Amino acid sequence: MPTTQPSSATPEGLPVLEAGAHRDARSGSCVMEYVSVLAGERFTDRPHCTHPAVAALAWQVNDAVSHEVRQQLGLRAVDLVGAGRDADGPVRPLVLAAVARAGLALDPGNRFFARLVRRVDAAQERAAARRAAGRDAGDGAGGRIATLLHVGPVNHACAHLLVAARAAGLDGPARDAMMLALLDDCLTSVRGVRAAAPTPAVTG
Repeated sequence: MPTTQPSSATPEGLPVLEAGAHRDARSGSCVMEYVSVLAGERFTDRPHCTHPAVAALAWQVNDAVSHEVRQQLGLRAVDLVGAGRDADGPVRPLVLAAVARAGLALDPGNRFFARLVRRVDAAQERAAARRAAGRDAGDGAGGRIATLLHVGPVNHACAHLLVAARAAGLDGPARDAMMLALLDDCLTSVRGVRAAAPTPAVTG
């Protein structure tokens, strides 16, 4: 994993991001609360514009990195607006797969991440079978219960990743770089499965 320390300077015009959730913008902002402002939604760390599994990963990254490196998340806020909402298929497996890749890069023999890869593969195969049969691939992204079904597994996987990082002896800058790379990997994966544009009907 890269160990280069990103710049600690906050880019001009971006808010100073803080760990945790906040009551309102005057008391601070995490990256997802900043996303809610950019999207024109009410101030919240669970904006509707971002898939809950992606948002859960962004929370984990926001709170895991150092204050200086957290400011770099503001540069990713535009990409988080809408992330996962137009994906052609379930998003949670993509997010968990990104966490698994990061975990196996740290510890290739880690049983948790190896099992996670198998579960993700199985979930994606089931979704593909549903699509092939003409049924909804089923992401369950709406409602409080569905949101919890996305957030819980992502939080659990990220907790294992941070334990693996400590076991691997990563120092602060290396952990920061790992978590930023994880978020970037997730966003790249989600962008890669945007829903295809409808095929125009043939007339005549």
